[in-house]
Amino acid sequence: MQRILLYLKVFVLLVCIFLGFSLLSVLIPDAPVRKNIEKSIKDVINQPDYPDLMIKGDHHRLDYAMDGQISNIIYTVDNQEPLKSALLGRCRMEDGPYTSQWNHLSYNIRHNNLKPNVNYARYWHGNSFFFRIFYSFTDFNEIKWLIFFITSLLMAAFAMLLYRETGGLNAIAILAGLFFVNVYIMQFSMQMSPVLIISIIAGFFLISHMKRNNGNIGLLFFITGAVTTYFDLLTAPLLTLGLPMLIWVSMNKEEGNLKKDLVFGIQQLLVFGMLWSTGYLGAWAFKVLITIPVADFDIFSDVKNQFLLRSGSEGINRMSAIEANFNFLPLVFINIILLIFLIFSILFFKKRGISRAILFLAVAVVPYIWFYITANHSIFHNWFTYRIQAIAVSGVFMAVISLVDWQRFSDRWNRIFKIQG
Repeated sequence: MQRILLYLKVFVLLVCIFLGFSLLSVLIPDAPVRKNIEKSIKDVINQPDYPDLMIKGDHHRLDYAMDGQISNIIYTVDNQEPLKSALLGRCRMEDGPYTSQWNHLSYNIRHNNLKPNVNYARYWHGNSFFFRIFYSFTDFNEIKWLIFFITSLLMAAFAMLLYRETGGLNAIAILAGLFFVNVYIMQFSMQMSPVLIISIIAGFFLISHMKRNNGNIGLLFFITGAVTTYFDLLTAPLLTLGLPMLIWVSMNKEEGNLKKDLVFGIQQLLVFGMLWSTGYLGAWAFKVLITIPVADFDIFSDVKNQFLLRSGSEGINRMSAIEANFNFLPLVFINIILLIFLIFSILFFKKRGISRAILFLAVAVVPYIWFYITANHSIFHNWFTYRIQAIAVSGVFMAVISLVDWQRFSDRWNRIFKIQG
C-alpha cells in the first residue's frame, strides 16, 4: 500500500510539473517568440515537409512537417489565454489542398488576428513548450544547431559512462543500435530529439541507481514513461524504455544459477515494462481529463477515433507493419557484424552468458510488439517509427556478445602472439 501511495504522489507531482512547465513557457512574452518564427519562415517556406538531410533516401528524411506544426502551435500561443494555450495545442491552418506545414505556418503569421481553427489537444505537446523557450532568443536554423550540440554532448558523455560501467563491447553495441537507425536525423529535429535526450538522461540515472544498489529502480521507469508522454507520444517512445532495460541487464549481477537468474530477470523486465506503460498511458489519460474544462469540442471522441485508427489494422496486415519497419534497417551491415560475433560465440562459447543473452533478446523483441499493437501508425509512419529498432539491434548484438568468453579469446590471442614472438 505504501508503494502505491508513493507512485500516486509521484504521478500527481509529475502532472503538476508538466502543467506548470507548460504554463511558464506560455507566459514567455509572445513578441520575441513570434519575431524569431517570422524570421525562420523565410529560410524554410520553400522546403518540402520531408527533405533529405545529407544522404538521399527515406532513412535520412527530416520531419519538417512536425517541426512546422510545432512551430505553428508555438506561434499560436497567447499570453492572454495561458490555460487554453497550455492544453489545447491550438494553431491556424489554411483550408484547401494540403501543401506543407510551413505554408500553414505562413498562413498563421499572415492571419494571426483570427481565432485558431485547429486543436491538437490529445497530446501534451511538451516539445512545443520546450522549444518555445529556444524561439524566445533565436530562430529555427539556430535551434537545429543547438539540438545537435546538446545531443552530441549527451551522447559523448553517455558513451564514456557506458564504457566505464558496462564495458567497451556493450557500450559499442548500444551506440551501434542508435547509429544503425540514423540517430543523426533525430539530432536535428524538434520532434524526434526529446526521446533521445530522455533515453540518455534515464540511462544516466539508472546507472547511478545501480551503482548505489538502489532498489527503487521501478520508480525511474515509471517517471520515464510519464515524461516520454509529455514530450512525445508516438514518434519513437520505446527508446526511453528499451535503452534503460538494456543497461539494466548488462549491469545486473548474476548469481550463476541459469534458471534463477533468468526468472528474476524476466520478472524485473516485466515489472519495468508495466511501470513504464502505467506512467506513459496514465499521463496521457490525465492530459485528456484536465483538458475537458477548457475544450469546446468532444475530446473523448477525438481520442477514441485516433486511438482506434492508430492501433487498428483495417486494410493492412499487422505483420506487414513489422515487416515494413524491419526492412528499413541496413540489414546487410548488421548481419555481417552479427555473423562475426556468432563465429566468436561458437569458438569461445560461455555457458554462463545464456541467461543474460536471453534477457537481451527479450528486450530486443519489444519494438515488434509495439509495431504489432500500433499497426496503422507503424506502417504509415515507418520511416520514423523504425528508429525504435535501435533497441532490437543493440539487444541482439549484446546477446551474442554475452555468449563469448572474452577471457579465453584474450588468452588464445596472447598465446598466438607469444609463439610468433
